[in-house]
Amino acid sequence: MDLRSIVPDKVSTPAKLFLIGGILNGFGNGIFNVVVQLYFMSIGFDSVTLGTAFMTMALGQAVLTIPSGIFADRYGKVNIMIFGIFCNSVGAILLLTTKNIDFLIVSFLLLGLGNAAFVVMGPLYSSFFSKEDMDRAFGLQGFLNIIFASMGSLMGLVPPVLMSSYGFTLQDSYLAVMTIAAGFALPSMPFFLLSAREGIRSKREAEAGFRFNLRSKGIVAKFCLIRIINTIGFGAFFNLFPYYVNKKFGVQSDALGILYFASNFIQAGANIVAPRISRRFGTLKTIAASIGLCTPFYLMISLAPNFTWLSAFYILRLGVANISSPLAGSLFMKLLYEEEKSTATSFSVMASMGGDIVAPRLGGQLMEQVSLDFPAYLGSGLYIVYAASYYFLLRNEKEKEVEQTPLKAL
Repeated sequence: MDLRSIVPDKVSTPAKLFLIGGILNGFGNGIFNVVVQLYFMSIGFDSVTLGTAFMTMALGQAVLTIPSGIFADRYGKVNIMIFGIFCNSVGAILLLTTKNIDFLIVSFLLLGLGNAAFVVMGPLYSSFFSKEDMDRAFGLQGFLNIIFASMGSLMGLVPPVLMSSYGFTLQDSYLAVMTIAAGFALPSMPFFLLSAREGIRSKREAEAGFRFNLRSKGIVAKFCLIRIINTIGFGAFFNLFPYYVNKKFGVQSDALGILYFASNFIQAGANIVAPRISRRFGTLKTIAASIGLCTPFYLMISLAPNFTWLSAFYILRLGVANISSPLAGSLFMKLLYEEEKSTATSFSVMASMGGDIVAPRLGGQLMEQVSLDFPAYLGSGLYIVYAASYYFLLRNEKEKEVEQTPLKAL
């Protein structure tokens, strides 16, 4: 394979630092995602309480997302990132040191506040690359993050070993693995900070004082609508996926970890080939087609008679859908002026948070009051709307030309 078709022509030192941070964070999140819901279930959370916890995290993120984006564009990204690291660190410590449901929900609130500050990550990473390299840059980032997340997901095999060989309880085995996850995720933060300090920003951003700056209001509004549809369509079912497979098929962390490991490799492959496909068919058409083509597999997940068939449909949906993932971030960045990227991203993320506030709670209620499968029916229906919205709302938008100047620090 010609690496020039999947790797940017130039990967600068700040970009390399950012990618190293992403690798560590991806590995930690891969571990965390496999066990966190099962850990909460072992404490006594039901689907409604799980939905409430994730809704609280989305609320925390919603509170500060737009202010974080505006201040990042005006005063630089480093101070915003430091605040995010502080909130995430306190939230993670609280998550690992209490079994009180109220305090655990507070930890989710703090994690949400921290995540709000990381609205700068996409704009920061995009600033390291030219427009021509953008698709490949986001494809490379997604590939690396997913590969290491899949490796982290194999830690789902550890809790049964801790129980059988070392006498751990189920709850304590999940807690031990979550502690390992934090040991990888938190050290990733200095790499992101270093990349920001060595990065670049536009002349206009360098010279501006504080003022609200959003020139591409129409584009941002369209992406906000698309993000809301996406997050509700995805989150109503997949935010509670570990709960779903545990209740329906009795799946524990070992089988779930293997599924995530296998599916993440498919997802990584989709990320790395996405720029090649977009070069042939166009970025927007590739995004819309991949979302639309994954929809039947989304529906089939709910119709699967056993975990083996469910896993096959899950992997197929993920592989097809994630062709769009790096391209969506790349397209958004290419449609914006450099000096408005963090502000615009904050509005887009805020829209996602609106969906994330609704989706987990909605999904939990539907699982309890209608049927365990109903959120998948709802989500697959919304994905049809999601694919159509991308194409028809954005087909006439033009990419921006941006002038940037290197800076030693932000």
